[in-house]
Amino acid sequence: MKPADAGEFAALAAKRWFYYAREDSAVESLNDLEQAIGRNEQSELAFLLVATAPWASRYKFLAVAYCRRTWCNHLVLDFLAVRPGLKFKNQPITGVGTGVLMSLAGIASSQSMGCLWGEATVRSALFYEKVLQLSAVRDLFHVDREKLSQLNSEYRAKMKRRLAESEFREHYE
Repeated sequence: MKPADAGEFAALAAKRWFYYAREDSAVESLNDLEQAIGRNEQSELAFLLVATAPWASRYKFLAVAYCRRTWCNHLVLDFLAVRPGLKFKNQPITGVGTGVLMSLAGIASSQSMGCLWGEATVRSALFYEKVLQLSAVRDLFHVDREKLSQLNSEYRAKMKRRLAESEFREHYE
């Protein structure tokens, strides 16, 4: 993703967020999401998933995803933007977008959402194909509940193995 794309997506996500917040249809936590659904099972809700890093020297925000929970309990990914050129100790950081997407898969699974769907751009289609294990993503992608749960479980197992092998594991135990 080009830097201009990430910035543009983040600005569009903020604009939509403020609209939903004005309509009292935005949630700020998983607990808020669960409570809103408990009050009205058909509520359409918006939320931002923000990836931050306390070690980041200049900008703490690494990525943002703007999502909606539809009235029929599906998860829509409207925008996913990752800060370009991420580095830690002068080493490039990869996998932030994948981590955000798998976090969304975890939210969808925890809330028994029927599917995750979204719109791909020409620059993001290959990313969604790879991470969501889909073939030929064009404008739209769709992942059902079972596949989301499987992807999330596989990702978590992979991250646990990588952390166990990492020189940084003592910081996370």
